[in-house]
Amino acid sequence: MNRIFFDVTNLRSYLESGRRLSGIQRVVIMLVAYTAKYVGAKHVFLSFYDYKTSSYNAISYTELEKYGDILSPDTLISLLNKKPRVKTRPTLERYAQQPLKLKIHTAIRNFNSFINNHNHFQRRSCSIKEWKASENIKSDTLHHHHKASSIVDFYNYAQKGDDLIIADASWSMSLDPIKKAQRYGVSCHFLIHDLIQIKAPELISGMHQSQIFYDWLLETSHVASSYLANSKYTAFELEEFLEAHSCIQKVHITPLATAPIPKITNANCSNPAAELSIKYGLYPHLITSTIIDDKILNLLKYPYVLCVGTMETRKNMWGLFQAWDKLRHYGDIDLPKLVFAGNPGWLNQDFENAVNATKNLYGWIEIVQSPSDTELDFLYRNCLFTAMPSLYEGWGLPVGESLSYGKTAVVSNVSSLPEVGGDLVLYCDPRSINSITSAVHRMLSEDGLRQSLENRIQSAALRGWDAVAKDIVDVVTDTI
Repeated sequence: MNRIFFDVTNLRSYLESGRRLSGIQRVVIMLVAYTAKYVGAKHVFLSFYDYKTSSYNAISYTELEKYGDILSPDTLISLLNKKPRVKTRPTLERYAQQPLKLKIHTAIRNFNSFINNHNHFQRRSCSIKEWKASENIKSDTLHHHHKASSIVDFYNYAQKGDDLIIADASWSMSLDPIKKAQRYGVSCHFLIHDLIQIKAPELISGMHQSQIFYDWLLETSHVASSYLANSKYTAFELEEFLEAHSCIQKVHITPLATAPIPKITNANCSNPAAELSIKYGLYPHLITSTIIDDKILNLLKYPYVLCVGTMETRKNMWGLFQAWDKLRHYGDIDLPKLVFAGNPGWLNQDFENAVNATKNLYGWIEIVQSPSDTELDFLYRNCLFTAMPSLYEGWGLPVGESLSYGKTAVVSNVSSLPEVGGDLVLYCDPRSINSITSAVHRMLSEDGLRQSLENRIQSAALRGWDAVAKDIVDVVTDTI
């Protein structure tokens, strides 16, 4: 069969910044991994534009497999960059080439670890446990780096009839490398996640971002062999856009997965828990104490509801805050805590101001900034249910993740979210504080409601990433 290339230009830039994965980046990695499982690793490649060399490069999936799990950001960082990175302790990456600053900031971290200042590490997307676990890392140790010869020039390697899938948030990059690939006879396919920049520009940060996306999307119509959309809702909006611009192009609906946070297996990663002799069945939470930060472990003290997602305005965190503020005055329920978990976002000042003014709503709210995959898995497993009162979503990955853990949710009744939640969740109007409050109150007060939804989840046929990969491969290989 022809080879399949996944463009990971944006993912590469994202990982270089040191941030933990969020929705779209995780989707891209899962698609690559499961497509390789479906068609065979030898047929799958990653491609990316290197801004430093102005070259469009590729690396085979089989080469990636030799050096670790592709689901591990460390593996990708190491292999998608020609220049090896100096390995440092967490939060000190920027000082890798500055010995004096590295020494000073190591001392600062050690002091904050000693006095148990969790906020110091949380602001840097780390935890005290991660810092202590990294104590034996030597600052002059290099990440294992793949030989540059494994990275090849895309245009010298790709052949007529091959397929290139652009599934990343790549609308900020030039389409010139994709256009050139098309001229070489490569079929180019775009997976569109949402049209929020066009449909709801008030929820986007940046004066020109919406116009950039608009121009990019229109330009793709001259390059695309096919379009894929992650939901019926996104497909409808995309078809509407294309029709408005007299573009005749088929849009294939490819819903994303309803699956848990992936487990990473990497021989190069040390796990302090692996060295312990623990009776897992008898002491189920003991193993987590070796890998989960104390602040997160302490959430088990009381029941909690979980809200996962980048902390940005469209997630409607302010609306959920207001609902919890009302609920804490209700006398007929045992109100759980509300936990927000995600990377820092934008245009969220109303929520941040409310949290600061009330000191985390007088203790009813906890914020877990930039949780690791292990921590996110832990949070899902131990929550009562989840909440996602978003104002707009192209899909709604956290809803699917919640269902995969057997947890129901309070979810917005807008955009694509009913496609993800089906009849397994409780819906609300995200523009109405009363509606959000009522839905959460029902979940907490109605006898048997939450259990009934959880029972329904247990018998539901949830969609896995293998099915998503199969659908995408079927589309791109059938496109003429």
